[in-house]
Amino acid sequence: MKLFSLFSALLIVSLHFSFSQSPIPAANDGSVSGEVRDAVTKQPLPGANVIVSGTSLGTSCNTDGYFVIKNLTPGKHILKATMLGYESAINADVVVSPVRNKKIIFELNTSSIEMGAVEVESDYFAKPNDNPVSMRTLTPEEIRRSPGSGEDIFRVMQSMPGVATAGGKSAQLIVRGGSPNENLTLLDNIEIYNPIHFARTGESMGIISIVNPALLEKVDFLTGGFPAQYGDKMSSVFDMKLQDGNKELYNTDVNANIAGFGVMVDGPVAENSTMILSLRRGFLDVLTGIMGKPAAPRYYDAVGKITYDLDKNNRISLVGFYYIDQIDKLGTSKESSAMSKYEYLARDDYGSAFGLNWRSLLSHNAFLMTTLSATGNGWTTNQGTLTNHSLRGEDILEKEYMLKSELTYQFSPSLNIKFGVMGKAIDSKNITWTPEDTTRNGTIVPATTISFLPNTTSKAALYIQSSYTIMKPLTISAGLRYDQFAMTNEIVISPRLALSYKFIESTSLNLAWGKFEQTPASYQISPDPRNLSLNSSKAIHYVAGIEHLLADDTRITIEAYQKDIHDVIVDPDSSNLLLNTGSGYARGIELSLQKKFTNGFVGSASYSYSLSRRQDNASSPEYDFEYDRPHIVNLLAGMEIGEGWQIGAKFQFASGNPYTPVIGVVKKGGIFYLVDGAVNSARYPDYHKLDIRVDKQFILEGWSITAYLDLWNVYARDNIMSYNYKADVNGTIVMTPKYDFGVMPIVGVTAKF
Repeated sequence: MKLFSLFSALLIVSLHFSFSQSPIPAANDGSVSGEVRDAVTKQPLPGANVIVSGTSLGTSCNTDGYFVIKNLTPGKHILKATMLGYESAINADVVVSPVRNKKIIFELNTSSIEMGAVEVESDYFAKPNDNPVSMRTLTPEEIRRSPGSGEDIFRVMQSMPGVATAGGKSAQLIVRGGSPNENLTLLDNIEIYNPIHFARTGESMGIISIVNPALLEKVDFLTGGFPAQYGDKMSSVFDMKLQDGNKELYNTDVNANIAGFGVMVDGPVAENSTMILSLRRGFLDVLTGIMGKPAAPRYYDAVGKITYDLDKNNRISLVGFYYIDQIDKLGTSKESSAMSKYEYLARDDYGSAFGLNWRSLLSHNAFLMTTLSATGNGWTTNQGTLTNHSLRGEDILEKEYMLKSELTYQFSPSLNIKFGVMGKAIDSKNITWTPEDTTRNGTIVPATTISFLPNTTSKAALYIQSSYTIMKPLTISAGLRYDQFAMTNEIVISPRLALSYKFIESTSLNLAWGKFEQTPASYQISPDPRNLSLNSSKAIHYVAGIEHLLADDTRITIEAYQKDIHDVIVDPDSSNLLLNTGSGYARGIELSLQKKFTNGFVGSASYSYSLSRRQDNASSPEYDFEYDRPHIVNLLAGMEIGEGWQIGAKFQFASGNPYTPVIGVVKKGGIFYLVDGAVNSARYPDYHKLDIRVDKQFILEGWSITAYLDLWNVYARDNIMSYNYKADVNGTIVMTPKYDFGVMPIVGVTAKF
């Protein structure tokens, strides 16, 4: 809490500067500023032109690649950056507010067309050459207006191709049949243990993202075949880039809805220095109190960044990330889960990440990014009866200290290479205790106490990633990664390869192959010393796709993928000894159509068909993995209807998750116990819902207010998330469904000044 108080004090100081020092223009117009730089070398591009489409407004960048465009009317604008020898870049989601400055970044790719007095047109879907497959990039405005998301980053991603929703009560990502803990999350180059409130390592639940989307410059979401700079995860990469603070003036956002209250401020701190900071406090405890629920969940988060330009070639940024989650329950017990069957529950989760990024432009062709960070994630739990609060409990802590450096060198416009090195020191503790218990199947589980306090250990990695345009239409990317984990004394080598071939300027064939590993987590190693012999779980990705631009702002893609998985960590007999005997595969095909927000309309549609199968050992039968969702459909549309009104709708459909059914009872000692059927041999009913969002913006003198209604599950579909089974005194099986949210209205307001 001391750290949270420090952030609060910083916010108060920032708000003081915002109100006392910000220049107030006489008019109600806003402005846009930012940088234009080379996408590979990060060099500023002096003289690059930035224009506002549909107007006569525009400017050229100064010697630092910086630009300012003033006298913009409030509303949404399309900005375009051009430079001879580069592909142009377009930002179609620049929302200007009264008497505010909007900060944006353009990164231009060099043109494959011969240099000269030729302006090369581009599209709205530019991406790096080293990652041609399975990638989506979203802006904060796309996140904000997405129906059914509550302005939550991860819920928006649940509408992407190949991603399944875990239901309205969870923001976790299920990517191409993989587990949520197979996803790598980065915040400005810093690895984040847990980016979601009320989600713990190894769990599939989690309510809301910790990072306020208004802080973000962009989000890159990679769902397969990702390059060698990303390691230690098997399924996906969620790479968030924070904005730098505003150089021109102070901006303040205040947002409130039924989920919580937040304040964000950004602006200059001193010469050559800027800051951006968000603080939020959840209202979930207030809501549960009003509804008379026994649990009272509370959350707090703070995320911020301070950027300082040492000189024109060196920029440092300090990033901070901090959260607290708390649940208290004193009331009736249930038997639906281990977390809810006790009358008393006190749960505290906490996490932090602090890092220093130093970007140094070494030459016209090279830059070095060095990151020093400290991250932590922990939780404590006490559960029991009204007279004994600590029958069951946990005290978990994971800390990492990382130093990472990456050199990017452009040998020529057609050849780029990245060299990276990373080292981590890891400290952890895992203390748990449980009383003797009897499962629903009548198995007696003895009381256990685990105290895992290993010495500080380490991880190290080296990687090289290259991108080479052999000829005008063909680009090949190749990477190699070396990882070492000292705790399990393991070394793994991960090659990666990708290819992109443009048949014509608007159509390309994209291929990728790679090996991916994921080291055992501390919660898997801790129950038994013999688990120190565990190896990494491994996956091989095969991805093939075709991408076609129907127009500059509209793209259609089709991708097929195969993930072969082996050395998966399994618990064969419910003991503490885990083994690497698991294997499986995930395969599927994804079809998507995406239109950016232009001409007052945005839309996307996707269909995914997939299979995700697992096998615990070579002699056991194959079964559907718990995250297998064969059919997934996502439809989204939004439009401006004038006078500050926007409306959007999203429809989601997914096959029901597999589960292990109860097929009978057996009587032991006069008590009936349940008998399970084959693993995951049944499925829950299909999941589907319709969400609608309506926004209305009010432009006032010097500020704006946006009120919105985000209505989830409009037609009140009873989506079943699980079943609770029990046998009564007569041996009759009683099955009680557990439902997702019914109709859920989220009413909110955002004020900007």
